[in-house]
This record gives sequence, C-alpha cells and structure tokens, in this order.
Amino acid sequence: MKKEQIKTNFYEAVNGEWLEKAEIPGDQPSVSAFLELHLGIEKTLMDLTAKWDKEQDALSENLKKYIKLYQMTKDFDKREALGTKPFEVILNKINALGSLKDLESNYEALALESIGLPFTFSVNQDFMNSNNQILFFSAASLFLPDTSYYKDEAKKQQLIGLFTATTQKLLTLYGYTSEESDQLLKDALAFDALLVPVTKSSVEKADYVKMYNPVTKKEVIEKTKNFKVMDNAEALVKESVDQLIVTNLDFINAFDSIINEDNFHLIKAWMTVSNAIKYASELTDELRIAGGAFSRALSGTKEARSKEKFAFYQAYDRFGQVVGLHYGETYFGPVAKEDVKTMVHEMIDVYQERIASNTWLNEATKEKAIKKLSALTVHVGYPDELPPYYDQFEIKGYEAGSDLVQERLAMAKIINRYNFDQYNKEPNKNIWGMPASMVNAYFHPMNNQIVFPAAILQEPYYSLKQSASENFGGIGAVIAHEVSHAFDNNGAKFDETGSLNNWWTDADLEAFNKKAKDMITLFDGVETGYGACNGELTVSENIADSGGLRCALEASKKNKNHNFDDFFKNWARVWRNKSSIEYSQLLLKVDVHGPSILRANMQLSNLPEFQDFYDIRDKDQMYLPKDKMVSIW
Repeated sequence: MKKEQIKTNFYEAVNGEWLEKAEIPGDQPSVSAFLELHLGIEKTLMDLTAKWDKEQDALSENLKKYIKLYQMTKDFDKREALGTKPFEVILNKINALGSLKDLESNYEALALESIGLPFTFSVNQDFMNSNNQILFFSAASLFLPDTSYYKDEAKKQQLIGLFTATTQKLLTLYGYTSEESDQLLKDALAFDALLVPVTKSSVEKADYVKMYNPVTKKEVIEKTKNFKVMDNAEALVKESVDQLIVTNLDFINAFDSIINEDNFHLIKAWMTVSNAIKYASELTDELRIAGGAFSRALSGTKEARSKEKFAFYQAYDRFGQVVGLHYGETYFGPVAKEDVKTMVHEMIDVYQERIASNTWLNEATKEKAIKKLSALTVHVGYPDELPPYYDQFEIKGYEAGSDLVQERLAMAKIINRYNFDQYNKEPNKNIWGMPASMVNAYFHPMNNQIVFPAAILQEPYYSLKQSASENFGGIGAVIAHEVSHAFDNNGAKFDETGSLNNWWTDADLEAFNKKAKDMITLFDGVETGYGACNGELTVSENIADSGGLRCALEASKKNKNHNFDDFFKNWARVWRNKSSIEYSQLLLKVDVHGPSILRANMQLSNLPEFQDFYDIRDKDQMYLPKDKMVSIW
C-alpha cells in the first residue's frame, strides 16, 4: 500500500501496485477484481466442459445437451464448410416480405424465433401487481449505444463511419456486392435515424419506473393503424389483451409516421443488416470476427476471443443456468453458504436499526420501510430450480442436418413460447435472473428479492481466510448495496409486495427526493481522467453504494475484531479496475454504475468515519466538508 497517497487518492494508495502490473486481456476491454474472478471461473468451466466432452455418462440430460451443442460450436471445419448457407433460412424469410402487410402476417413466427424486428413484445411482471405478468411493447435498439452519440455531430459521423466500414466488410463476406451493401446500409441507417427521436437515452432509461406506460387496446389500435399490433400481441399470448405497457410513449405516438408502407424498404434493409450482424457468430470464424468488429472498436477491445473460448461461450450462453447450477452445487460449500447467509441477515438487521433511528423520516414511513425490509427474500449460492424450458431443448446436431442457426432458432422458439405463455400468470420467484457461475449480484424490485450467486462469494469479496472486517468491506458492502436498492430512487417506489405503490408521506418523499438530488450533485461533473461522471445516470447505484457502505461499516463495528483499516482497504480493493480509454468513455455514457475510482474514493470521502480514522483535513484531496456529505440510508 502506498501510504503517502492515503489522503490524496485512497483508490491509488490501495491499488497502485496492482494498477501498475495489471494487463488487460486482449479479448477484454478491461480488467478488474470482478474480471479476475470471472477468468478463474471461466477456466474451471472450460476445463469441466473439455472433460465432459470426453465422458458424458454421469451427466444430467441437460448437461448432455450442453455438450452436444458445444461439439457443434467447436467444429469450425464444419462451420467453414457450411459457410453462409445456414443464414439463408433467415434471409429467405426477410426477402419473402414484399410489403408491410407481409411483415404483419409473418410477425408472430418471426418474433417467436427472435429474428430481429423493428418492435418487440415481452412478458414481464406488472409494476402495479407484481404477482401477475403482462405484455410490454418496445421499439428496437439503435445501432449506436446511446442517443447522446447522435446529438454530437462529430461523434455521430465518426461512429456511423466506423459502423458502416465494419458492416460493409461483414456484408461482403455474406456475398453482397459493394453496390448492394452500400444501398442496404444507406436504407438501414435511414430507418435507424427514424428511431433516434423516439428512443430514450441511458439517463432516461435509468429511471425505469417511467418505462411503465399502460396504453389501452383501443388507444393502441388508434395509434397503430398501419399495422395490426394488437392482433399480433394476442396471437403471441394466445388470449385477449386489454392493454400494452409501452416502454416509450414517443414511439407509439409516432408509430404510423415510422412504420408505414413508404418506409417498408428501409425496415426490410434494417432487418437484413441487423440480422446479418446478429447471426454472424453462428457461421464461419471469419464472419463471427467481422460481426463483432464494431462492438470491439467501441470498447477498445484489441482482439476477438480465441476459437476455443468462443466455442465454449457460444454453448455456455445457451445453457448458463444449467452449467451454473452444477458450479454452485460443486464449488460452493455449506460452511461458506451459512456464513454468507448470516452476514446477509446481519446487514438486514443493521439496515432496520438505521431506518428505526433515522432522523429525517416520519414514523409512518419508517414503519412501511421496515415492513418492506422484513419481507425481503434472500437467495444465496445457487437456485432451487431452473427455468423449465431447458427440458424441452433438443440439440439435433450436424449429423441430423442441423446447424447453429437452426439450433438457435429452435431454442429461441421454445424460450419465447414459454415466456409468452406466462401472460396473466403468477411469476415463479424461485427462478433466478442469472446463473450461479456469474460474478454478480442483484436486487429484483418486483420480487423484493436479493440474489448472491456463488461466483461472487470469493476473495477479495469474501473468503474464510480474510478478516471479518475485510469481508464486511467486500461482500458485506455488496450485500448491503443490494439491500439499499430496495430504497434507491427507483426501488423506493415499490412496496413490500414488489408492486408500484407510494408508501411515503408527502413530506418524507420530498425529503428523499432532495437527498437524491444532493447525491446527483455530489457526483455530477466529477472528473475521472477520461471524462466527467454523469450524476443523474448513476444516482441509483450511488445511493446503493452509499447505503451499502454505511450499513456494512456499522455491521463491522459490531464485530469484536473490527478493524477500520481492513474494512476501508478492502472496499477500495474490490473496485480496482483498468480499462481501455474507449471503454471508460463508453461506460460514462451508458452505465448506471459510477466509475470505479469514484465508487472507491468519493464514497469514502462521503463517510465521516473514514475522514476521522485517517485524519483527513481540508488541505487533503480526499477531504469532503461534512456539510457537503450526503447520507440517505
């Protein structure tokens, strides 16, 4: 540790040596504590996959399917021999569309196979009644990662130029002439431009409650005269639909001016280009590398994944929950599971104490907050059950005349049919949103639930070898961070059942909103070395970081062996990160999480105990005046 930097840049003081030595892998845009754990798990799972490839007798039926798909993904000789032929099944479906009416007639079949379409439906929990699932309606995503890139003319021209060059090369590999690819791209980009004004920015999407806009069946029909939107909605869920939840009202209000017969040639070109990019990874190695060129350039990733690694992920990504369950059951011991569960309940208890002693909430709001906290459900390690659609998968293999595109379409159809069948049904809250082998954790507002997969429960976040204070500064703060999401600017709008419901008094809600604005101000415009932080985009995560850090510290202080130095250092350690400049700048535009250096430094500066312990004074860069500190939870 570089002690001379403690008062100027605590993040650098703790991580300086690591930052000097850390090397970003060629196929990654960054390296971090998260990625280091991920790479270790990646090696474990790749080794397991290679072992299972040779001996499958002891495997479950779904793991056998995973291996059969893996045997297809790693056979690059067969992929080379097939060339672009597997894509023809998709291209033929697009080329057969001669009009908007044709798209309308074929929409259901295309949607069930997840073929790229200009607008989509999905079944999700009802914000107003979390025990039911209803139908959402959204426009397709833009070619560039955020609307802000379209508003900066110089940046727009640079990125559209890059997108055009990389996509032209891809289309050439598909066999298009330069004239054909030029026209396809011109038309596809013209349709993309129509979507820009009716697409929410990353900042707008971060306030996800505003994505919930119920529109009645009658209103939808009136707004979408050029396309039978409601007929297709009802065909997908196989029953009558009385409303759609429209994620962006601007899109449906402008629907007929965008989705019309005059624009059909633009829509068709957009579908051709979008799907050519989407399915390139299922074809030859040259095509999969060309298909990822734009995203690699955006993130500053130097090279594509190796064939070996790519083949693993192509199979693993389809069977992540199945492989993740094996990982969790095999590598996450019962001692660690119980220890982490104990820590989770300690965090919840501390949170409850902090709410009870809160000085800016009225008793009525405190009572509701504690009720929500008491109803919070916790999942640790690995799930009790998996989505049932895995049991329906059938991997046919090359020997049966199949290929990777056909397999992908068949699996998509099974998954989508299952999801659309959940319409108007109670959700299964035991199903996780990520595999146990993923280094992550999450709070689900509609389930009022926090989930901690086995993969994150490792050093530096957690280890039986670390001191209790180190664990509290690592996984303890992560746990409390996820609990805090129940009370961030989004989560606080949902009640103990996970339904959208204002349980605040007017005065308390006003006070909370003021504190949220103070958190925005604290981070907004703070320089990172590669651009300024957007306080509005990152407010929910900053509130959760702040609440998580304070609660974890409170829990650590209750431990007889509490050590401030261990706690603060491990907090900074878990945020260590080294990224390409391109990736760092991209995240500033689209990531709701604050930059790593600010998550470490700013949150500590915002903590009186940190300033007192290290004797931080007003002349020090880590200093923040107490009247500027923002404490919410």
